[in-house]
Amino acid sequence: MASVTRVNPTAPALGDVQRNFQLTVFKVVLSNTGVATARTADTARNLTDEVGTTSQIIQVKSDGLAMLLVGDRHNLDVDALAIRLGRIVAAGSLTSSGVWTFTGGGTLTVTEPTSLYSM
Repeated sequence: MASVTRVNPTAPALGDVQRNFQLTVFKVVLSNTGVATARTADTARNLTDEVGTTSQIIQVKSDGLAMLLVGDRHNLDVDALAIRLGRIVAAGSLTSSGVWTFTGGGTLTVTEPTSLYSM
């Protein structure tokens, strides 16, 4: 019988996200205050078009206030996504890691969840 040697001999820690390839999950949330209000199908299309070239799977939550995407970690991080998506929604600036604060009030926050079960 042939033997198999694992490349990564350590078992994954229970509860940890195991990333293969260079993909990860990002979560985008609008605060629903000021200009950071729910997206309609038309305004959500602008956001999904923006990240469509660097994301493999995208879903906008049915209430229009959140979006999940599976993206390429080579081209995306929480700050890059917050800037790219925030500028489409309304004027503002990156005020902390992953947080775009709109001049007209409200925030767009991008996180890289540490648990898929928590989403």
